[in-house]
Amino acid sequence: MRTPLFRLTPWVLTALVAAIALPVITLPAAAQLGLGKKSPPADSSPAVSTASPRAAVRDFLRLADAGDWSGAADYLAVPAADQGRSAVLARRLKSVLDQRLALDLNSLSPLVVGDTTDGDLNGDRVGVIMGANGHEEAVRLVRVSGVPTRWVFSSATVSNIDAWFEDLGAPWVRERVPPSLLREGPLNVYWWQWIGIGVALPVLVLAAWLLGAFLRQVLVRITSRTVSTWDEQLLEHLRGPFRLWAAAVVAEPLLSVLNLNARVATFLNAFTRGMVLIALFWAILQVIRIVQSRLENAAWETGQGAQARTLVPLLGNFLRVAVTVIALLVALAQFGYPVGTLLAGLGIGGIAVALAAQKTVEHLFGSVSLAADKVLRVGDWVKAGTTEGAVERIGLRSTSIRTIDRTVVRVPNGRLADDRIETFGERDRMLLRTDLDLTYETSREDLVQIRNEVEALLRAHPKVWPDVVRVNITAFTDSAIRMNVVAWFQTTDHNEFLRIRHDLFLEFLRVLEDHGSSFAFPSRTIYHVQQQDPGPHGPGFPPQLVE
Repeated sequence: MRTPLFRLTPWVLTALVAAIALPVITLPAAAQLGLGKKSPPADSSPAVSTASPRAAVRDFLRLADAGDWSGAADYLAVPAADQGRSAVLARRLKSVLDQRLALDLNSLSPLVVGDTTDGDLNGDRVGVIMGANGHEEAVRLVRVSGVPTRWVFSSATVSNIDAWFEDLGAPWVRERVPPSLLREGPLNVYWWQWIGIGVALPVLVLAAWLLGAFLRQVLVRITSRTVSTWDEQLLEHLRGPFRLWAAAVVAEPLLSVLNLNARVATFLNAFTRGMVLIALFWAILQVIRIVQSRLENAAWETGQGAQARTLVPLLGNFLRVAVTVIALLVALAQFGYPVGTLLAGLGIGGIAVALAAQKTVEHLFGSVSLAADKVLRVGDWVKAGTTEGAVERIGLRSTSIRTIDRTVVRVPNGRLADDRIETFGERDRMLLRTDLDLTYETSREDLVQIRNEVEALLRAHPKVWPDVVRVNITAFTDSAIRMNVVAWFQTTDHNEFLRIRHDLFLEFLRVLEDHGSSFAFPSRTIYHVQQQDPGPHGPGFPPQLVE
């Protein structure tokens, strides 16, 4: 029986990636993927100087978000000839930064002198933008001497603002869409790009379906020429992962046509890579499922089905847990989380984790111990402590036992591994042991005949184990002569044993009836003595006997 907990669907894995991605797109410090209309929040750390590159960019973005373009223009080294366009240049620079840079304030120097480790003592680089000529062009800040010291965008950066701005949002679109669609919408994405995303989604689904169907037909023709059937089964189960992979392959070039801004494009690229990872781990889970099914079927063919139903699902669950953990770590790394630091932190806090998960680990190792020692198997009738029933499932944490009342008792594996387990399924033969209590009216000759005939009945049975057949008088009780009957029968089927015992008991009754004997039952004789009196018959008559 497979555990529903580990039947992961692509929707579960997609939700996992989305849950990881949500903090990424809302926290600007996470992998430089902060999305949103608002710029990164101001850094309130006291170590950040108000005359540093970080403070300059922070103030520029704050003024731009407030619509104070004249104030924002103070942070631009605008040539004298363009002083009249300073506000326009500030507005365009803000659009360029939103569209072309995944800006992270924490990457900028908080010091007055800026970042001097790169050898540039008078300037700091904010980022790099790909120019129309295909070359990288730096966005730089320069320090302006004076009191107080100020940092502004360099004149070279300002001279490139118009060219960068004209290249935003696919220039070929500007000549073909209304001006109202060239305005920025949510997440700094132009409205025409939002419309393009809405059109791209159904196109993406259709293209992924066509690509997946085409490649699958090719693989079907290849697998149909093989002798084995496992490849057709594998191809059928990998249909979902294959389509998801095809969607991820088609998504990246399709969305690149929209020329989205750097933050959104970076996130979508990470998300498409996440879809590839989902398809990969989904495929691995499907392969585990197929291999588990084939192992169980092969075990049934070789007569080891019970053992396979115990070990194979347990091994499959372990593999699913391992794949899920690896998928989680890979997804965290994909979205910029420091997996190495996380693992190191788990190592440092291993004692606390071990204490908190002590019972869980105990039950996990208990399941390993039960499987390794082959203490019980699925389908066995067992008695563990006060619980007796058939084993239905051996999971990673507990074992399910269905009792004779048809209720299910789940016993933790840690406790089960330490408990006394009586397994009825491992019996090689079954014991018949009973007492025949005969009445005292049975003669000695009849007792001998009864004993011999009962033993003969047992030895004549085809299922009897001939090494031990005992029929003996063992006691004289208050009301019976006790004859003890002991025999083994070579069967492990409890229902068959019940039929054998039933037939033999009827034969025992027949033997007793043939010899005029019967089963004794508790009885008591009471003597009632009356006081003697002369009475009508005179003295000397015996007392009345009442039975």
